[in-house]
Amino acid sequence: MPIVNQQWRVFGASVTGKAHLDKDIACQDAHAHAVVNDVLVAVVCDGAGSARLSEQGAQFVATHAVQALAGRLEQGATVQDLQDGALAGTLAQVRAALDDIAGAASATLDDYACTVVGVVMGPDAGFFFHLGDGLGVAQRMDGGELISLPANGEYANETYFISGARWREQLRLLAIPQAVRGVVLMSDGCMPFAMSKNNAALYAPFMDAVQGYLRTVESSELGNTALASTLADPRTHQITGDDKTLLLALRA
Repeated sequence: MPIVNQQWRVFGASVTGKAHLDKDIACQDAHAHAVVNDVLVAVVCDGAGSARLSEQGAQFVATHAVQALAGRLEQGATVQDLQDGALAGTLAQVRAALDDIAGAASATLDDYACTVVGVVMGPDAGFFFHLGDGLGVAQRMDGGELISLPANGEYANETYFISGARWREQLRLLAIPQAVRGVVLMSDGCMPFAMSKNNAALYAPFMDAVQGYLRTVESSELGNTALASTLADPRTHQITGDDKTLLLALRA
């Protein structure tokens, strides 16, 4: 079993957007996290709206990527080991396992298409890894922010997925070279109200209130429930019809 350090408090929620609620379609977002020896591993996946099994793909990739990366850390790998190549190898293994599932279900890998935005963060350094849209923010101790921005293709509403043939070329790593006070991952459904204009920074009026409350809750369960309620607030439907996932990891 991993040794869990309570220096990290992690909260997450994935909720169905209005566009899917209206059509009775399941939420196609997913998230997962683990903490091993004070190293945070977290992933948010957004299933492609055009892929018929994307909610299964998002859940599988988020869960199994975190489990596999945590397993490598438990076996002695360092954050730098993962950044130097083990991360890409791990994602390749998860992708291959998903391909096997697709074959057994008489489906294709593209039927499970999803984006990936994740983080591996130790006490003093870490990195984001990113395929497609979604966004990651590392909140530095000095008050600044390091942002892993979304990547889209040539056309509107086009992005990159782990199922794509060129996924390795499209995988981006962004080093986080110093300690942080918090890390935020989100699917693109949260960006219109969680980020400021042009994704230049977290939108403080929203995020400060959310993080301030989460720092006071007695348990992760209470925090997760409150976060889900916030994301499901009907007022968000006026801003976006997309599914919404927000994962926040706070240093004590």
